[in-house]
Amino acid sequence: MSSPGELLGEQLSGGFDVYIGWREIRDAKGRFALISGVIALLSLMVVMLSALTSGLDAESTSAVRALPGDTVITQAAAGGEASSLTDSRVDDAAVGHVRDDDPQATVLGVATTRVTADGRAAAAAAFGFSDTDEVTVDSETAASLGLSAGSTVVVGTEKVRVDDVADTGKYAHTPVIRMPYSTWVSATGRDAASAVLTAAASAPGGMVATSHGDAVSLVPGYKSEHSSLLLIQGLLLAISAIVVCGFFAVWTGQRVRSLAVVRAMGAGRNYLIRDGLGQAAVVLFAGLLAGGGVGAIGAAIASGTVPIAFDAWSMIALLAGMAVLGLAGAAVALRPLVKVDPLTALNR
Repeated sequence: MSSPGELLGEQLSGGFDVYIGWREIRDAKGRFALISGVIALLSLMVVMLSALTSGLDAESTSAVRALPGDTVITQAAAGGEASSLTDSRVDDAAVGHVRDDDPQATVLGVATTRVTADGRAAAAAAFGFSDTDEVTVDSETAASLGLSAGSTVVVGTEKVRVDDVADTGKYAHTPVIRMPYSTWVSATGRDAASAVLTAAASAPGGMVATSHGDAVSLVPGYKSEHSSLLLIQGLLLAISAIVVCGFFAVWTGQRVRSLAVVRAMGAGRNYLIRDGLGQAAVVLFAGLLAGGGVGAIGAAIASGTVPIAFDAWSMIALLAGMAVLGLAGAAVALRPLVKVDPLTALNR
């Protein structure tokens, strides 16, 4: 039977860098299972929260993302920034100014209103477009009120005929009803449009031009909601790195004497660093795979009752970020291995 020194020599010459780390995992299954479980729990929360963030984003902005045109022109707020689509008022003079540059510009009206049919009522966001002649009700409102193409419904104060039932998106977590702009004016009682959708980039005085890609910022409450969820995700990623760093910092401190023996037998610093990072990678990937898998299944199950939108690529990117941060934390924790002196460590 080979001696420990001969075994170590074989591993050092053969280049199997995680031999020591792998044997430690087998000998201390409980500790490493615990840290893998913590990482799995963190990755589960990150995946679920990411899916929830995407789902809430769609619930709040899908109707705005589907708007035509390259630019959304709205009224300027008191601070000079763009008003939300609900609060904005664009008068006829401003609309005429925009149409001087872009005759095909679309006038848009946005208002939250009440929809009633056969004694049942529902809240909806009424979107009035100057370039449409049909009333389209979203599938959710149609199902709750029992509507179909040809049905009559009261939107605000106006009785209208439903021309189509389709996916119209959502605005600020409210189903959207699309209608002609003239019908929108009658139904909501508004005397001015909410925005002008145009290919031009300039805005008249008192107005603000917002690019189509940034139009989601015109949805009330979207910025604060989205920023809060992203902040929580960032905190979870940071916590995962701190947890891994803390675990391996304690683990490295406990094994300095044994690793000093390995150093004294001829192992180099690079070998020990690779061995430690290999050990960390095994623990990290086991936890991330378990947590990511359970998170994906949980998101699929919860999607029927919770506004969740699962994106595999986003999940992979987040888990990859956790892996990178975790390995970075482990690398910081393994710094003592670079500086350890075998004789000093053995004499402790």
